Amino acid sequence: MNNGELPIVSLLLAFLYISIFILDRLIFNGNLFRFGSGKSFKLMQQNEWYRIFTGAFFHKNILHLLANVFGVYYVGLILEEKIGHLIFLLIYLIGNVGTYIIYSILISYTDGNGASPGIYALITSIIILHFKDSTYLNLNFNSYPAQFTIGYFIIGNFFNLGAFTVHLIGVVIGAILTFLFLVVGILL
Repeated sequence: MNNGELPIVSLLLAFLYISIFILDRLIFNGNLFRFGSGKSFKLMQQNEWYRIFTGAFFHKNILHLLANVFGVYYVGLILEEKIGHLIFLLIYLIGNVGTYIIYSILISYTDGNGASPGIYALITSIIILHFKDSTYLNLNFNSYPAQFTIGYFIIGNFFNLGAFTVHLIGVVIGAILTFLFLVVGILL
């Protein structure tokens, strides 16, 4: 899986999630969340388009935060070194932003939050790359990173229909990006 290199992007993302959560809870009393969590386009005020990007960095509660911190970290251990920091970050960001855009068009909601669509996009890359060449990632299914990632991928869909929907959108975006990167020769 990982040859000793730390998943820098994953660690940076986890640090951002934790920092924003702590700042919001301890200093801003939830006002950062209200300012930065996602909203559907119908409910956004003028110039609130930034929410399609910032929503991914906010988490509703400690369980949500910890799931995504460990999710991005373990996915990073499996994938980041193999595909490179930039491609990893691109799949993550496009997975989140693309999901927030699509969801904002289709569904009316007031507090979209969490990084899971981007993490699901990355997990989809793992799945596709593993089936394309099972030696590429050298997945050890008995390892904690692989087991956590599988559990995260399955359990995260049982919370509600909204979670399932954004995860499904993230999966589709991750599949499209991975196949695109395979076709142009960036991966494998």
